[in-house]
Amino acid sequence: MAVSVERVGIEDIGTVADLARSIWFEHYPAIISWSQIHYMLEAGYAADVIAAELERGVQWRTARVDGVVVAFTAWESFGDRVKVHKVYVDRAARGHGVGGQLVSAAAADAKSRGAGAIYLAVNKRNHIAIRAYLSLGFAFRRAMRADIGHGFVMDDYEMARPV
Repeated sequence: MAVSVERVGIEDIGTVADLARSIWFEHYPAIISWSQIHYMLEAGYAADVIAAELERGVQWRTARVDGVVVAFTAWESFGDRVKVHKVYVDRAARGHGVGGQLVSAAAADAKSRGAGAIYLAVNKRNHIAIRAYLSLGFAFRRAMRADIGHGFVMDDYEMARPV
């Protein structure tokens, strides 16, 4: 599977938002409630949110196979720390190294910024993602629980890996 990793441009925002909806509705019902899925999509994946993040310097990338967007990621630099906010791969493309290529893009950018590691948060019940992150060299750092508003809580692990 030949994968190309590309910067997200304004013209890609709708495609990324649509893919996010598809992945969240396929993957997350066994992990969080439908109402939290809707809340998370509006808070983090609506077209205006993505556009605002691009404007403020969040690094968004897509992974394409045969010209079709099958995955995306976003990360942000905080001085010498780089946080990966999102890594999402369409079900049909999982298990083919696509997510690994996106994580590698984030790690390369982090290294170029002088960061020693990248870190992310993953839902404690998202066993598929946790296994994938472990296979990519991430390790558990700590458990986190945060109120995100509207009665929802993020119950996550923070994971990190060296770059």
